[in-house]
Amino acid sequence: MNKKISLGLAISLIIVSITASFAITMAVSKRMYNSLITALPERIAQYDEVAEIDELVRANYYGNIDQNNLNINLADGYIKGLNDRASFFMTAAEYNEYSKMLDGNLPGIGITQTQDAKTGAMYVSEVAVNSPAASEGLKKGDEIVKIGGIQVTKSNYDSMVTKIEGIRLTTVNITYRRGSKENTINVMIGYPAQSVSYEVIGSYGYVKITAFYKNTLDQFNKAIAALQDKKVTKLIFDVRNTSDGSIEYAAQVIDAVVPLATEGTKAIATVTDRTGKVIKTFTSDANEITLPMVVLINANTSGGAELFAQDLKDFEKDNATLVGDTTAGNGSMQDLFRLKDGNAVMLTVAKITPYTSHSYDKIGVVPDVVVKLTPQQDANLDQISRADDAQLNEAFTILGNG
Repeated sequence: MNKKISLGLAISLIIVSITASFAITMAVSKRMYNSLITALPERIAQYDEVAEIDELVRANYYGNIDQNNLNINLADGYIKGLNDRASFFMTAAEYNEYSKMLDGNLPGIGITQTQDAKTGAMYVSEVAVNSPAASEGLKKGDEIVKIGGIQVTKSNYDSMVTKIEGIRLTTVNITYRRGSKENTINVMIGYPAQSVSYEVIGSYGYVKITAFYKNTLDQFNKAIAALQDKKVTKLIFDVRNTSDGSIEYAAQVIDAVVPLATEGTKAIATVTDRTGKVIKTFTSDANEITLPMVVLINANTSGGAELFAQDLKDFEKDNATLVGDTTAGNGSMQDLFRLKDGNAVMLTVAKITPYTSHSYDKIGVVPDVVVKLTPQQDANLDQISRADDAQLNEAFTILGNG
């Protein structure tokens, strides 16, 4: 039996059907839109906040607005807002300098300098063999008093450092103090950036690594070859206060020390993104260094230097012993992104897992033998004498005199 419905009811049912279809379509579209644009509600709130501040400033601020400076600080503030010490913003000029430094192409005079935390004075912490600085007689521990005739102070320290870096084949006038005596020399700029220095201490080979740059591996290999020529029987690697450079270049140096990776993922380090996907591995070959060794670490050992220390321990390199203090806990990998305007952002993109142990991110690499220096010694590590360096002396004790 056919039942008739009224025209009004038919129209109502059509409207309900259209409304339901529209609602479903809108819900699906919203989900798709939200998946395409990450964290849409949060980003809308963020843009609204900035827009509101911008309107207030432009309507009420008594002063001139430097738009370029404003844009730079907005970008810098965004990255700082991540609260990640390994992520940071760089201006175009800073990016260019950073790229040169990472490539090992930032020329200098062949020294590593350090600043006295209290006075701001500049001291020579390392002098590269056969460098212009070495040829002119600069030695570790010398205080650099003037550069280009200008007194070095706590406030101008950073700008003064740039005067001993830069264009190749130029010279710089340096006044230094050794004890109570001052001397002035003229030093050639243009020596490749040094991230590895070494010396023979009795039967020990001492190797200081200050960063992991593109040319660090070459410098490291030359240092090891020179020490082997001197017939050293033990090695001390010092990565205290070392944080600069990249994981990739650190892995290259690790490969020069350790044998073929055969356990776990069979990699020096495994890199995983935020979804847990392995995006990169660093492998090793069969070549290795077979001498007893100690690695010196402290709270300022970070990034690639932490991987270096942990991997040598994981590989059980000739009972490699870690001495010092727990490291910074930066077990992440960063990538450099260039922006359209020439500025750049260094951003944490993944987590690093060493050879066989768990990640040291946030918790740091724990030494086998804990030896703490005083806060004053930590702040001026490159200036303390060998006799006062309890961590170094512990390394001598562990390795023995044989």
